[in-house]
Amino acid sequence: MKQTITESELLRLSDLNLAEFYCESAHWMPGAEVVQKQDAVYILSPQDFPGCNLVVNLSLESNEAPEEFISRARAFYNGRKKAFVGHLRGHRDQEIIRYCRDNKIFIPREPPGMVLDEPVKDTSMPAGAELHWVDNEKELQAYREVIGEAFESLAFPREATESYFDHAQRVISPHVILAVVYLDKEPAAVALAMLTHGIAGIYWVGTTSKTRGKGLAGYCTREVSNAAFQLGARKVVLQASEFGRPVYLRLGYREFTSYPFIVCSNRQRTDH
Repeated sequence: MKQTITESELLRLSDLNLAEFYCESAHWMPGAEVVQKQDAVYILSPQDFPGCNLVVNLSLESNEAPEEFISRARAFYNGRKKAFVGHLRGHRDQEIIRYCRDNKIFIPREPPGMVLDEPVKDTSMPAGAELHWVDNEKELQAYREVIGEAFESLAFPREATESYFDHAQRVISPHVILAVVYLDKEPAAVALAMLTHGIAGIYWVGTTSKTRGKGLAGYCTREVSNAAFQLGARKVVLQASEFGRPVYLRLGYREFTSYPFIVCSNRQRTDH
């Protein structure tokens, strides 16, 4: 078995893990649809918030005609009357990103893609912190409570975030590692890892507003990352928010690409 992963292989595995995460987490919500065609994955959610309705580009061609990609995505969501988000790749979708900038398609964030190459050796814990692995509905509801509040600071409506975690039987799976950190017996920080394609991706990391700055998110992410390595992940990747980036750097994550978001209406432009 090949022991090392090249940077080009890492980029592809990271893309596939990200797409698989969106597909699987869509199925956590009853009524969601996942459609894959022409090297793209389309997520259609029961929620109207654009961040829950998104297209992920998986094309292996770096010179894809950007107008065609945007037109196909708009056509998919147009009949469904949904605004949507496009999740692009800094390492392969520069033509699409340039087209979006030239045509004033909103790019709200360009999160860095980061990778952890080996388990974190630090074993310290924040004072008073207690980590629980999520394997039952009660712990999942604690997770839901924390992440709903945490993602409001990223302009993600609470009801949209919480809708992913309403059904324990859909979320809790052998390849999904979820953890909640409690502080003074109250849920305070969360993180999850999803194992696919021989690696793991870290998603849905958050901390309650009153417990920020205590190192809880870093501790939770460290434990989930190390658990992923223990389950056989060869690398652990994530897409960092502006708040999370310095936390992940301190853990030993390094940047290797970016994953810009675009936000589109469900209408074609008519102005010229």
